[in-house]
Amino acid sequence: MYLIILVVFVILVGAHNIYLNLARRKKKKVTPLMVNIQVTLNIVLVIAGLLYLIFG
Repeated sequence: MYLIILVVFVILVGAHNIYLNLARRKKKKVTPLMVNIQVTLNIVLVIAGLLYLIFG
């Protein structure tokens, strides 16, 4: 169950990162809130991955 949730979360974080990178390439405005969300999601992803690796 936790593995499925982790995989879905990885896909969502990856999609958000790709969206922001494409927006930056197209010179669209990327708000600081979007960057803060990206950083927070990446930190949560690292913590969740480490927890799964240790306790998995």
